[in-house]
Amino acid sequence: MHLFLNSSRSVLGFKSLKKITYSFTMGALLWSTAAQAQYQSLLDSPNLKNSLEQVDPEAIKSNMAFLSDDLFEGRKIGERGFDLAAKYMASRFQEIGLTPGVNKTSYFQEILFRKGEVMEQNSSLEITNKGQNIPLTYGTDYFLMPNFGKTQSQANAQVVFVGYGVTAPELKYDDYDGVNVKGKIVMYLTGAPASFPNDERAYYASEMAKHQAAVAKGAVGVLTIVAANANNTLWDAYLHRYRSGSYKWMGPDGTPGNYFPALQTYGYIFQPSAEKLFEGSKITMAQALSNLKAGKTASKTLTAKAQINVSSKHSSIASQNIVGIVPGSDPELKNEYVVYASHLDHLGITTPVNGDSINNGAHDNASGSAILLEMAKTYKRLDQAPKRSIIFLSCTGEELGLLGSDYFASNPVVPGNSIVANLALDMPFFLYPLKDIIPHGIQHSSLKKQVEATTQFFGLQITPDPAPEEVVFTRSDHYSFIKKGVPALFIKGGIITDDPKKDGAKIIADWRKNIYHKIDDEMDQPFDFTGAAMHAKVNFLIGYLVAQDQERPTWNKGDFFGNKFNKQK
Repeated sequence: MHLFLNSSRSVLGFKSLKKITYSFTMGALLWSTAAQAQYQSLLDSPNLKNSLEQVDPEAIKSNMAFLSDDLFEGRKIGERGFDLAAKYMASRFQEIGLTPGVNKTSYFQEILFRKGEVMEQNSSLEITNKGQNIPLTYGTDYFLMPNFGKTQSQANAQVVFVGYGVTAPELKYDDYDGVNVKGKIVMYLTGAPASFPNDERAYYASEMAKHQAAVAKGAVGVLTIVAANANNTLWDAYLHRYRSGSYKWMGPDGTPGNYFPALQTYGYIFQPSAEKLFEGSKITMAQALSNLKAGKTASKTLTAKAQINVSSKHSSIASQNIVGIVPGSDPELKNEYVVYASHLDHLGITTPVNGDSINNGAHDNASGSAILLEMAKTYKRLDQAPKRSIIFLSCTGEELGLLGSDYFASNPVVPGNSIVANLALDMPFFLYPLKDIIPHGIQHSSLKKQVEATTQFFGLQITPDPAPEEVVFTRSDHYSFIKKGVPALFIKGGIITDDPKKDGAKIIADWRKNIYHKIDDEMDQPFDFTGAAMHAKVNFLIGYLVAQDQERPTWNKGDFFGNKFNKQK
């Protein structure tokens, strides 16, 4: 699961919350019953039940253990370990009987990534304020990001503070209102206004949305303010993540994906250092922050000017998504696709901890990869394939920013408008028997009816998101499909345990704090593989019902993501 750095909320996952169970209203209960009734003839199929009964917890455990073995060296893209894991997934796709997903001849969707690194000794941020130079130190006060289109880039302009750097017409909010930033360098805070609903806040807090807004308003450079916190841990997290380089996929035409040529430079500046840029202006940084907290405008052209010079080094890394297909059985609907996605990559080899330097990524995400394989077997056991075709996508580059799934969604192996739904499998949580699920995204689309029919069929409960402020819905591969207008779900194991003395929310919170993205994510954890098998069954059946439904999934009327991205409108 990809870690999004955002100073406006914790990034460590669920807080330790009291158990929450789904409280059905009478209307929801009736709808759930109706949803199951719609699919009852499918659910009564002996062949379907037989196929589900054969989902094998031991097979999931075996594949998960193999993919998280030291042999694969943490499955970092561009390294031997990932290449071996990709070959293993392709061989398993072939053994299961999936059709090669790329031109029906190959399981590999080849991707070229560009790695960008800043040559610090040749890069600089120089600030002058009313003729006075403000000394800043690289790594302590600021750091810069590479330009992916050229090796030398610069911006020399006045600095304009623009709040959060957000333009949200749906919410009647615009940080750029009243200031002219054409040809200027904009400086803004991480995050988005606290008054925004969680999903909208997550979208507008993203780097992509902010860069789009800056470019649309004519800015040539960006400085993002990172807030100070205890022991500078947030600044250190940003610096550690980005100082070693960042990545973008390269399109078939050689253009970096999600690249804005008009934006010459961008970087990060530590809040105590950013305060110096306000000196001599008509607003202090404290006043600006106070205005923003009160919901007032805080944007202001500052007296400070910045000269940013970035020397970027580019290198190429070849990797691949692995794609297999179960062709549909309906003459027309077989040309539409339900996509299951799980990422194969992890963090590779890092600084040793207690003598171990391999980040095996058992739960993140050898687990999702193993479940993906088991679901493919479940589809192939059916007497007849579902009406729509099913794509199994094993993604590269998720840990680098959802890059593999974003490449697939932007360069699909099938017509883009033929993809009707996506379900993602990423560290799904099976640390105890599965009694309930948290289906992130259920509130956004008609996929809710397939979720409710499935949970009723298996006797599971639906738990609402216990930590909506974490906006998990935007933090894994399904979000790449959301951005292309495809309704999607990201299903996590819930918080109801089989022992009233066990607090599921606390177990998950502790896992995120102590295991997530650490050396300790190994197979010796107390996994419950019957729970893993139930994840396979749940995701299988939701997708199967979608694939059998005559109607393709739709966004709910007025939904934010539907309005923002839906291309079927």
